[in-house]
Amino acid sequence: MPRICLSFIFNHQYEKNIDKLREIYGDRFSTIKYLSPFSTFNDDEEVIPIYETSINFQGYIAQSFKYLPKDYDYYIFCADDLLLNPKFNQNNILDRLNCNESSYIKYLNPIWEHSFSWHKFVECNDYPNDGCNIDHSNLLPSRMALLAKYQKFDITYRNIGFRNFKGIHDKTITWERIWSGIKYLQKTKFKRYVHLPLVEGYSDFIIIPLQSLKLFCHYCGIFSAMNIWVDTAIATAMILSSNHIVTEKDHSYKGTEIWNDSELDKKITSSENRLKQLTKIFEEKEFYIHPIKLSKFS
Repeated sequence: MPRICLSFIFNHQYEKNIDKLREIYGDRFSTIKYLSPFSTFNDDEEVIPIYETSINFQGYIAQSFKYLPKDYDYYIFCADDLLLNPKFNQNNILDRLNCNESSYIKYLNPIWEHSFSWHKFVECNDYPNDGCNIDHSNLLPSRMALLAKYQKFDITYRNIGFRNFKGIHDKTITWERIWSGIKYLQKTKFKRYVHLPLVEGYSDFIIIPLQSLKLFCHYCGIFSAMNIWVDTAIATAMILSSNHIVTEKDHSYKGTEIWNDSELDKKITSSENRLKQLTKIFEEKEFYIHPIKLSKFS
């Protein structure tokens, strides 16, 4: 049976939730670490102190490397407010997600394929920018080597073009996309070439196999120093360090994100805000729910 180390990433130093996480996951995962910013839990070996802004929490993962045990087969990094279906545990999670011998992330999207109005389009197609304070030229693969690595995952680079008025999923051309495209092209003087093409993915739950861990953490650290947006940093670092990547489309379970407070309150009603009743809020094929504020539960 593969050995799994589960690590929770705390965006804020809210360590009151550690006991709740232990109650929820203690019987399901034998090894759990807590990556907490500026932690003073000096006598708790399960708590890893992190010195990084939560905006760049890829830096959390990079800093955790020297503290993580190196005799495990897989390393799960999970947001502290992402709640896994209680049916998932260290004995079945790899099989259920179909990710044996593989890294895992919910999805991978090339930045250059998004619509002009996508909220990170300008920022993520403009690296390295003024926020990058290090000389990265000798730290990352060449642009040609990077694109060759993408090709191994069936990701093909294309210059910015007319398709960016449409986007990846919803192909509708809207006035917002037209106006965003006009502003982008004017600002860049109709530049279509992306100097540092990057890929983004949902980074609040990922799995990294041991053979990829060191290099993955290495690139996470570089991208943190470059001030690259976290979902882009983690997805690109995963591609650069992995031989194989599984995404949500490769299994039958679906993660749920709920960003509307009233919808979230409705979702958790059946639990009566009690930790022991959390199984009631999950549907049969629901992998996780995010975000869940554990401070509301007792």
